[in-house]
Amino acid sequence: MAFGLGLSALAASGLAMAQGMGPGAAQQRYERQIAQCNNGQRPAPEREACVRAAGRMLDSANGGTPPQPVPQESADGRAVVMTPPGAPPPPSASDYVTSPDGRAVIAVPPPGDRIVRP
Repeated sequence: MAFGLGLSALAASGLAMAQGMGPGAAQQRYERQIAQCNNGQRPAPEREACVRAAGRMLDSANGGTPPQPVPQESADGRAVVMTPPGAPPPPSASDYVTSPDGRAVIAVPPPGDRIVRP
């Protein structure tokens, strides 16, 4: 019962504070709530529920939950990348060549990429 009351109080205070707070203040509030959740005095299920509630309040303050990522195949077909809905296809990866002695596989960057050497 105390667990439910604690989460209700956390949610109510978070919703009241979310009204009229900017993104920076919402992030600071979230970090304070996470610190409270992780203070070492809560059993794991209660701590995890507290962290989820703090995350939901942050999402709410920032305009809702982010869209679910969509799997997209890379241009060369060698990878499936999770991207935001409507994003362009991910670029293709480097090509790979075997070294002349056959002991190594070398990644060759796509055209236009620069190799930066230390």
